[in-house]
Amino acid sequence: MGNVFLILFLIILALYLLYVFFIIYHLIRFGIGSLPKILAFIFLIGSFFFFLLAIAAFSQVSWDEILKFISEKIKVYFPF
Repeated sequence: MGNVFLILFLIILALYLLYVFFIIYHLIRFGIGSLPKILAFIFLIGSFFFFLLAIAAFSQVSWDEILKFISEKIKVYFPF
């Protein structure tokens, strides 16, 4: 099951990078001036960095503890 998620993640990552490549290509090919291209490239690198950071943070979440905490709080407010 883990291999399926890994393969799915790699496919999504490859499609994301291909999509970004086409955006950067068209910005370079049809853009006016170099400043918008540089700003778009900086934004691209930053968004990819935050994407990887979010994945790393998401993978370290203990969902069992969070769901247990939420269920305990709900029982306090709604004791049934």
